[in-house]
Amino acid sequence: MISLNKLLRNSFFLTALIGIFFFGCKKEPETKKFIARVNDAYLTEEDISELDSLFGRGFSRNEVIKKWIEKELLYQEAMKKGIADEDEFNRIINNSRRELASSMLLNSYLENNLKKPSNIELQEFYNVHKSEFQTEDNIYVFNSASFTNENAAIRFRAKLFETDWENVIENYEDDKSLIEYKTSSALSQAEIYPIQLLKLIEELDPGEVSIVIEEKADKYSVVNLLQIYRRGSNPPFEIIRNEVEARYIADKREQIFNKYIEELYSNNEIEIK
Repeated sequence: MISLNKLLRNSFFLTALIGIFFFGCKKEPETKKFIARVNDAYLTEEDISELDSLFGRGFSRNEVIKKWIEKELLYQEAMKKGIADEDEFNRIINNSRRELASSMLLNSYLENNLKKPSNIELQEFYNVHKSEFQTEDNIYVFNSASFTNENAAIRFRAKLFETDWENVIENYEDDKSLIEYKTSSALSQAEIYPIQLLKLIEELDPGEVSIVIEEKADKYSVVNLLQIYRRGSNPPFEIIRNEVEARYIADKREQIFNKYIEELYSNNEIEIK
């Protein structure tokens, strides 16, 4: 079976390869407005967003410009040395065009045939594959609230012994000292940070309210542990819905891909010797 993810990853790499070679080979813009220039190649403001996605998010504006200049210098030097006339270069470009065209066709086909699953479809999928959704790590379900000062956190914690979480939060929603709160968060050990928060949660029993913990300067938190799903257990659907949906979509994509390939086989003449 062909791996769809591998195909798409390779196609993206080839797309980036073509972009690096041919992006920025523009003649001087009519408006004379450009950000950077390497000989007769110009980088304009409208090019920045495309370059940002090509090189990868997270780079500053100056870093993106610097990378464009480096790529353009290498490209122009390659052209001077006749790289574009070499058979190997043209073979790679031709293969890249084929891969890119195939990838665009497949992406378009998947977009038209892969529908967002309903909650019922996901629940049914989970029921069939429940044994395959064993946790690789402990999952903790908990409520948490963070405040700008310790006294506010202490008062909040005291209220939790008088009534339930929802009522306390409702009364604190307009409190300016409340930084954030989460209700019924389901996170694995690896997803809980900072480390002192994880250690605190690991010491609690379900239903227990933690002491006030200082996560960092001006952030004091209280945790109410609801449930623990130990490593190797099968959490209920509601807890791992996102994981179930990701698995469902991956399976459907693979099914649609294989069916499409079968259709192409039947509609074309294929001979293997």
